[in-house]
Amino acid sequence: MSGDMRGEPAGPSCPPVDFAALYDDHPEYMARRRVGSFEQAQIDIEVRLFKLPNLLGLLPPGQLPASVLEIGCATGELLEAFPVRDGGRKVGIDISAANVAVARARFPGIEFVSGDFRGGQFGATPPVPFDAVIMSDVLEHVPDDDAFLRDASALGRIVLVNLPLEDNWLNRSRHYGPDDLSGHLRRYSLADGLALVERGGLEVIGYARVWVHETPAEPARRALRRERLGAAFTGAWPSRTLRRAVFAIATAVPPLGRRLFSSNLFVAVRGRPAAPGAERPVP
Repeated sequence: MSGDMRGEPAGPSCPPVDFAALYDDHPEYMARRRVGSFEQAQIDIEVRLFKLPNLLGLLPPGQLPASVLEIGCATGELLEAFPVRDGGRKVGIDISAANVAVARARFPGIEFVSGDFRGGQFGATPPVPFDAVIMSDVLEHVPDDDAFLRDASALGRIVLVNLPLEDNWLNRSRHYGPDDLSGHLRRYSLADGLALVERGGLEVIGYARVWVHETPAEPARRALRRERLGAAFTGAWPSRTLRRAVFAIATAVPPLGRRLFSSNLFVAVRGRPAAPGAERPVP
């Protein structure tokens, strides 16, 4: 999800996409909004065991931010879990009003904003930069990913990004675009992700590439699926046995697993220092 998803035509005859409406009505996010749903439980696992520890790993040890802005906060789970200093401030923005309504209800102690972070949602005067801006699973949803990242960096001293890298065997035949099951507009490789930072004119502070199937999040997700979905997840014994065998082999042979499954790029970036004597561009 994003704080700004102004659609661009996918082709000469395609109309712009209304991303606000798309994510208000997207089945995956509609399911996440339901209290006690499988999707809500799954995102809680992913936040606790995958996203949060890897994003925090980008920060200097023991240095928590005093203020955090999450762009594309969706239903707010990551922002709620992200630690700040005592008395710190958390703000989340998302283009989906439906997502923001749920986030406000679930986490009333956090400030949530509905709309476009590039469209004056913070008032006529730009806010004092946040210590950290978070964008987790966002850039793959936006048409202008490099400009989006560059604009977001103006709001924070550091930007923490989680970007799915889906240049893997299981995603080779996937059709990306607004109709994608998860709303992903494009596929990234590691080189693509780092090139995106470069195109945005930003500097990489540090990064890590992580495969979720190698983390504690994967067995927790699989246990949740068995518990909640039962046969709908495990299937008949031939397919169940085959999937288990493939996963066991992929886990035992890391080079195979890393080609088969997708990974995530966790990267901390910031604006490049201006050259001595250089004038700052006029916004």
